[in-house]
Amino acid sequence: MTTLEDEVFSRLRSIRDPVSGAPAIPLLLTVNVQDLGDGLVRIVISPRDPYSPTLLSYAEAVKSVALKVAGVKKILIECRNHVMADLINMRLNQGP
Repeated sequence: MTTLEDEVFSRLRSIRDPVSGAPAIPLLLTVNVQDLGDGLVRIVISPRDPYSPTLLSYAEAVKSVALKVAGVKKILIECRNHVMADLINMRLNQGP
C-alpha cells in the first residue's frame, strides 16, 4: 500500500520540461513531500539553478498536480534556494 507522500511524489514525477520533454524532477528540481495529516501536504522545492526564471511555473505545476491526488485537501509549498523564494512562497500559499 502506498502512502499519500509516495502517491504525490509519483504524480509529481510526471511534470516535464516543456522544451526538452525531460522530467523536471530530478533534473531541474529537488522535491521533498511530507504528509502533515488531515489531507495537508507540505512540498519543499529546491531548484538546481537559484536564478531559474521558470521556477514559479514549475512550482505552480507542482501545486496543481499534487492537488489532484486523492486524499489531498491542501498544499503548502516551500521554495528554497532561489533568489525569489519568499515571493514564490507568498504567492503560492495565499488563499485557496
